Amino acid sequence: MRQSVMATITLERILDTTLREGEQAPNVYFKPEEKCVIAEMLYRALGPKCCLEIGQPYSPSYKEGVEAVVRHFSDLGLDDALLQSHCRVLRSDVDVAWSCGTNGITVFFAASDKHLLYKLNGLSYEDALKRIRDVIKYAKDEVGFEFVEYTLEDATSLPLEKTIEVSKCAEEAGIDMVKIPDTKGQANPAGFEEIIAKLVDEIDVPVDLHCHNDRSLAVANSLAGLEGGARSVNVAVMGIGERCGIADLATVVENLEGLYGVETKVDFKRLPELYAYVSAVTGTAIPSSAPILGLYA
Repeated sequence: MRQSVMATITLERILDTTLREGEQAPNVYFKPEEKCVIAEMLYRALGPKCCLEIGQPYSPSYKEGVEAVVRHFSDLGLDDALLQSHCRVLRSDVDVAWSCGTNGITVFFAASDKHLLYKLNGLSYEDALKRIRDVIKYAKDEVGFEFVEYTLEDATSLPLEKTIEVSKCAEEAGIDMVKIPDTKGQANPAGFEEIIAKLVDEIDVPVDLHCHNDRSLAVANSLAGLEGGARSVNVAVMGIGERCGIADLATVVENLEGLYGVETKVDFKRLPELYAYVSAVTGTAIPSSAPILGLYA
């Protein structure tokens, strides 16, 4: 049987968010020492294209874990690792992240009608753009973060023209990368690829992807978005995360290597130990039928 021809994918970065998105999974909380072990295992497994999102320090219960990982990597001399913290579009959140010592930051803010009305108390679209612009400039120019990424929360609920407009606003403010999440897991691969392809044509900064798995399409949408021209993708060990989670690390990486011929630099031999440890400390079993690392695979 002849295989279909796969599109070319240019991958600049894999962002693992097990330590941030993964902690939003029901009943999951990592102790600071567990975070340090997982972060180091991820660094050893994922190699030079790896970036780690290690938590949201604006939440007091997570701040200690973020600081612990930063200290651990400093003690090991792993200065080439990009450690990102996750923040709301608030100057105070940026300040807390800076005090923790992460060299990168992701700021997230929605511009969809329902989020503006119900989550942000009727904030206008124009004021949302102002807040996005202000906090990005603050993080980049005044605080001095090495890497600043903007996440357009609930992007797949926005009309395409607004997705482009908000992304351009972030780009003009000095952002290094724009993340497009399928926050509610409502996209399909063809539609998501089209969104990303049109956005890539309109902005100059790289596009990152964060796909939720509510309809079991996180991996498919991630690959489709990369086919559309995105250059970074978010994953988590076992795909753990809020609700049904996000794209699974091993499955995304194997597909990139095996189907698309992308040299990810991931050390596959280290993944079983990493998955076993995360499974143990979260109490989340690896399904026997899980692709790639399941018992039956």
